[in-house]
Amino acid sequence: MHTLRPFQREDVDRITAADHRALIASAPGTGKTIVCLSAIAEAGLNLLPALIVCPASVVFNWKIEAKEWAPGVQVHCVEDMTSRIPRMDFGIYVISWALLTLRWQEFVSRGIRIIIGDEIHYAKNRDALRSQAMATLAARVNHLLLLSGTPIVNDTDELDAIKSLFGERKFVMVRRLLEDVAPDIPPKERSYVRAQLPRHIATRYRSAEEDFASWLERELAKRMDDGEAEEAASRALAAEGLIKIGYLRRILAAGKIYAAADLIGRLVRMGEPVVVFAEHKAVVRGIQRLLIRQRIPYVTVDGAAGPRARTIAVQKFQKNRVPVFIGSKAAKEGLTLHAARHLVFVERYWTPAEEEQAEDRIRRIGQTFRTKIWFVTVDGTVDNRIDQIIDRKRHIVRIAIGAKVVAETPEDVVAALISDWGKFVVNGAATTKGIANEDLGTPVAQLPPLPKKGDVALAIFKRPRWKAKTSVRWMRMRGYDVDHVQETDKGWRIVSNPLAAFGDGTFKPHPITKDLTIYVGERKKNEDNPHNFVPASRKIKKRKL
Repeated sequence: MHTLRPFQREDVDRITAADHRALIASAPGTGKTIVCLSAIAEAGLNLLPALIVCPASVVFNWKIEAKEWAPGVQVHCVEDMTSRIPRMDFGIYVISWALLTLRWQEFVSRGIRIIIGDEIHYAKNRDALRSQAMATLAARVNHLLLLSGTPIVNDTDELDAIKSLFGERKFVMVRRLLEDVAPDIPPKERSYVRAQLPRHIATRYRSAEEDFASWLERELAKRMDDGEAEEAASRALAAEGLIKIGYLRRILAAGKIYAAADLIGRLVRMGEPVVVFAEHKAVVRGIQRLLIRQRIPYVTVDGAAGPRARTIAVQKFQKNRVPVFIGSKAAKEGLTLHAARHLVFVERYWTPAEEEQAEDRIRRIGQTFRTKIWFVTVDGTVDNRIDQIIDRKRHIVRIAIGAKVVAETPEDVVAALISDWGKFVVNGAATTKGIANEDLGTPVAQLPPLPKKGDVALAIFKRPRWKAKTSVRWMRMRGYDVDHVQETDKGWRIVSNPLAAFGDGTFKPHPITKDLTIYVGERKKNEDNPHNFVPASRKIKKRKL
């Protein structure tokens, strides 16, 4: 078995001393998964069979971690609504919250001894079916571990709903912040890049914004004329305002994909793996389309990806097989993506807690570099308004409370937006602070596509930025073959396809960055089949590097 860090060892001992009843509210990246699995493994057969309930995005991740931290224990993942669930007297079942709602009764007679509820805030609404299913099963076991990287609730009722799962039994609360347990992890930095909207999208947005302002002025006046206070009126309009402002955000996001693709393309060319978060399906598809145009490989985890596909996508990214990971909100919980030190938000989330949870996908134990969070924004739009409110709330939480223990709903943010709408003044100094000077998303800023795999003869990587290992990784992440590596006075020369496969005098330089140049050539024709190029794969002899 692997070795726990000292603070994780302490947590396992506390959980064991509490008879395996604990609310583990440690921050993302502190190792809640391995703490729970270690506690189960050390208890041996006394806590088996076990049931783990978690978001669909991390079902198979729990299985992978169980093999590492509870070796020898059989693990079964419930993947759908119909497949048979085997009976295991000494195994671990893993099921998503969505499937628990449909299949919880099948676990009533399985003799489950301990339940682990991952991201337990999924069960904070007592009226939700998944909360009721969890409550029914929890009442039948003596041991219960509830996990949440964001034990952040909107009111005490929601926290009470989570605590009520323990019933009358005593439990301990374990709370660790990443900064406290891993001070060696480099800090993160937030930066902004300015996007230029295409003209047709800018026109559409301004029209929609004017319609919203007219609606808001009319509805606020009506309610205040009836004697309602401004704050109460703003909150009363929040639900409908959430839909209307959501429409403004979707229009903006559709226009920001061009700037996002430019930023991603620049980072990828510099050898940086990138995590990208977007909320709407159309935005995710738009980014995918632009990356394909640039010939940049990527993986995607969104609501349509099954548990197995999500795990494969994460592994490909973490093992440096692709340079870009695209995630929707379905990817903001439970995943480790610290192969990257750059994360791009194409769309702002509604609350600081949601954004920080997504940011912590790349800043967790094991990260050795400073992390950079990029926000793609459009000046003079609802982007600026949301940014100011989120920053204000983040400041209040950290200064007044001292820890991440409170969050607000999207409606709370919208109510603040409505209240401040007429008072907000767009001025360059206020809205562009900290934003990069370069305008991305314009035709001038767009990058040419990377060369096709079959056209690449060799690549020249210059010191000091590039080393042999990072040069080879850059080639392979982008799908280029590596035939052999040669060290030169200035850096590294990587031959991708045999030079004999190309015509003499056909090589042309394709600058990627100031210290990386790819040379492309024209393939020789096959005499037996003059219309097709000679397949390079027949002539390449790869060696393991």
